[in-house]
Amino acid sequence: MNTIQAWFVALGAFFGFGGEMPDDNLYFGYVEGEYVYVSPKQSGVLETLSVSRGDTVEQGQALYTLDMDQQVLSVGEAEANLRIAEAALENELTGERPEELAVIEDEILRAEAALTLAKLNFERSQVLTSDDFVAVAQLDRARAELEAAEATVAQRKAQLAVAKLPSRDAELEEARQTVRSSEQALESAQIRLGDRSLAAPAAGYVQQTYFLPGEFIQAGMPVVSILPPGKIKFRFFINEQDRALIKVGEQVLIGCDSCDAPIKARVTYISSTAEYTPPVIFSLEERAKLVFLAEALPDEAPTLLPGQPIDVRPAK
Repeated sequence: MNTIQAWFVALGAFFGFGGEMPDDNLYFGYVEGEYVYVSPKQSGVLETLSVSRGDTVEQGQALYTLDMDQQVLSVGEAEANLRIAEAALENELTGERPEELAVIEDEILRAEAALTLAKLNFERSQVLTSDDFVAVAQLDRARAELEAAEATVAQRKAQLAVAKLPSRDAELEEARQTVRSSEQALESAQIRLGDRSLAAPAAGYVQQTYFLPGEFIQAGMPVVSILPPGKIKFRFFINEQDRALIKVGEQVLIGCDSCDAPIKARVTYISSTAEYTPPVIFSLEERAKLVFLAEALPDEAPTLLPGQPIDVRPAK
């Protein structure tokens, strides 16, 4: 017995017309779609809407975009900060700049020239002292000048060696961490920019669009709803007397006006709270009954549409 026939039989019974009473284990309900609601992670103004109600979309197809001026600027700023951090790390790794090294090398050349002159003066003073032409004090002074010149050359060479060394480990690690932080900031800015363009997470039928370009959208509010192929479930209502007879996991048979054969489905949920017959299945025969909401998923993807009325009976 299909749904419309069952309703007419119930109506006739109520008015005393006789005829067949509806099956005791026949329940009524409807088809409900399991929609995918595509919502933005960030608030913004809807800039473009690429789909309309009734369109069929493929997974990954562009749906809509939000304004992204601020996010583009953030990406540019993050890229600039990363370049600065990388340059600072390179500077720490390579030591002093070539111009600074050249200055130290010039100082070494002057110190070596002074050392050469000090050596000559010392040697000359040694000869003159041995011949008693100069006092011993002059020889001591020449020796001191030679030692000072040697020390100056050694100092300048040490400065050059230090200038060529990279920075200390702590300074290098700080520069590396700055680069990592800048890379993460850039990646975060790029993700926020990417979040301004929304694509279809699944293929399907565009059931509804909720905003028009130019409207402001709060984060988390759906802009497009998509019904993937076969993503439907059956919602039906079990009367109070039969609540204990239907269990989660059991198979049921779904009937409809256009169904050539019953559709096999399995019960996935039964409410623990009773309610009065909802208006969507209200009839004279059902008007005062307490019922329990139940849901079932089809064994195979059917061709039924959301909102279509159905009747449900146990498979056994």
